[in-house]
Amino acid sequence: MWAEGDPALLRYIHEGRVSRVLPVSVVADDERSTQLFVRSGTPMRTRCGLDGAPLPRSLPYAERFALPWRLGPTVWSGYQVLMLTPHGAGHSFWAYWDGGWRFEGWYVNLQEPLRGSRFGFDTADNVLDLVVRPDLSWQWKDEDELREAVRVGRFTAAEADGLYEEGARATATIDARAWPFDRDWSGWRPDPDWPEPVLVAEADEP
Repeated sequence: MWAEGDPALLRYIHEGRVSRVLPVSVVADDERSTQLFVRSGTPMRTRCGLDGAPLPRSLPYAERFALPWRLGPTVWSGYQVLMLTPHGAGHSFWAYWDGGWRFEGWYVNLQEPLRGSRFGFDTADNVLDLVVRPDLSWQWKDEDELREAVRVGRFTAAEADGLYEEGARATATIDARAWPFDRDWSGWRPDPDWPEPVLVAEADEP
């Protein structure tokens, strides 16, 4: 297991290809969960177009899915994010703050269960997500993208149903105010003495 403050890389891998490499700080890695922190402004690598620019979310999913695959540099911008991932879960609970540390709420990222790598942790993003307001009311996000992902063959209809079932497990945790929603995280802050995580060129390859 990793120790508090360790620098690591969180990689997203799709069909054997790395689609994102994100430097993170390990907050905790224990029997219950893996907790990672990413600071706003962190240099990262993500899937880009032929011009080297990150693929815009405004580009329809089917078009993004069909484009040639390459990684390029970008920056994690906008939010400070604490990722709380229960072991074995197909989802991660993200608490997020703006650049001035004003708490904005939660995001539930549906993803493959985290698995260890020599760089840190690997997963795969599963398109469908949830937005959770500070009062813990929630709504689905990217349902339209999931329908497109089914249409172009990334997921079967049965797999898409399974993602909704995974999301329901996450919302049951929210509604029950079970961990991590059994406490107020808004005042959480990273240790300023933690070493800064950095990119490693070899991490571009699975």
